[in-house]
Amino acid sequence: MYHKPAIEISPLQAYASALIFSPTGSLIRRHFKKEEPKWITIKPTVGDKWSACLQTLEGHNLSVNSVAFSHDSARLASASEDRTVKIWDASSGACLQTLKGHSHYVYSVAFSHDSARLASASGDGTVKIWDASSGACLQTLKGHSQEVRSVAFSHDSARLASASDDRTVKIWDASSGACLQTLVMGKVLFNISFDITGSYLHTEIGTIALEASSSSSPSLSNRAPSVTDPQSPRYQGQALSSDGEWITYNSKNWVWLPSEYRPSCSAVLGKSIGIGVGTGKVWIYNFKVGNL
Repeated sequence: MYHKPAIEISPLQAYASALIFSPTGSLIRRHFKKEEPKWITIKPTVGDKWSACLQTLEGHNLSVNSVAFSHDSARLASASEDRTVKIWDASSGACLQTLKGHSHYVYSVAFSHDSARLASASGDGTVKIWDASSGACLQTLKGHSQEVRSVAFSHDSARLASASDDRTVKIWDASSGACLQTLVMGKVLFNISFDITGSYLHTEIGTIALEASSSSSPSLSNRAPSVTDPQSPRYQGQALSSDGEWITYNSKNWVWLPSEYRPSCSAVLGKSIGIGVGTGKVWIYNFKVGNL
């Protein structure tokens, strides 16, 4: 039996409900103020303006740890503690793909700059590279000994960087899965990104110069993956030492930090270092070459 939708049966009641649930400062509420039903004496509490929220994407059943837009802005990826990655249509909010394969929490996701691939970092110690359209797993990168916290593609989409609780950063060939470089950081990093030239890696403690062999992105498709010897990072310009005791310049100790000024979190941008400390204060160090 066909049942008419409620709005067809009681259109006036439906429009009255829409009116009283509209924000008090909205155009529709102000314009039709006289049409509000007098018989509703207790009205719902609503805000003054419409919410800025465009979409609420629901589907994960545990905490979401990371989200990332594709570079063409058409899709959004989310990483969750339910061990899945979801790819959403950024306009409609529809779930396009649910990527399964990690055996632990997924902490970070990043699209390649051509928007064709998606990388995910997991507590299972692996990084996976997925086809962003089909959802097929293209590569599983193994080499970290602990949880992987962050991933980032280079701007030419040829390489991938990963940061782990094992206090290393690895640079991978994104096509073959070969490990090109392993940097021993002495500290767990949570935010990494390539500069536009691919010669440097930006982190929350400073900018790291990459090997020439790594930055040239050689084709390794016919070679078996191999791990290079671990190396100490070479910082370009100002940075923080891994123990947080020094502000450094070109990897040399420059300014010693008393305990109350040492970072619990930090950010490095250009010639400035922002440092958050355990007391709740934030301070900024502005570097001047003239200080040298």
